[in-house]
Amino acid sequence: MSNATTGLKAGVVAGIVYGILDGVFAFLALMVFKSIVMAELQKEASSLGSIDGITISAQTLYNAALASAFVVSVVVGIVGGLILGAIFGAVYHRVPGRTATYKGVAFGFILWVILNVLLGITNIFTYNLTYYLFGIGCGLVAAMVYGYLVGFLFGKWNVANTPKPEELQTFP
Repeated sequence: MSNATTGLKAGVVAGIVYGILDGVFAFLALMVFKSIVMAELQKEASSLGSIDGITISAQTLYNAALASAFVVSVVVGIVGGLILGAIFGAVYHRVPGRTATYKGVAFGFILWVILNVLLGITNIFTYNLTYYLFGIGCGLVAAMVYGYLVGFLFGKWNVANTPKPEELQTFP
């Protein structure tokens, strides 16, 4: 089995856990920052106007976000886990670290910097600094858990790292 395939399998499992964590954090963010989110949703609802005589309110959009946040996060976690796990397997030997678990944590940290810190910076302008910091804090936890799991499972399932019987020490 290739490293990419092993990474893909490890990525799916780690992605499920990541998605669950991210779903909980998304739900918490919606609850904690409700007034800020509602203000943005009010702008969105106003721009939608009336569609076939039906007006969509900010509260309706908020309720939809609350209802779907967890499920969407889990689905994104699985799909993202597939893709990122395969990438981890493909670049495994280039990721810093001595063991698969350390490499996974390093990979998770790199993902966190790119996805949460750099791409998430737009949240400062859309919402505020507190929302952004909450997001990068929760993102760090989820990314470290993902990285640990993808590395640990990759190391456990990677046949290329398993010694062959003739390489094992034998005792007389």
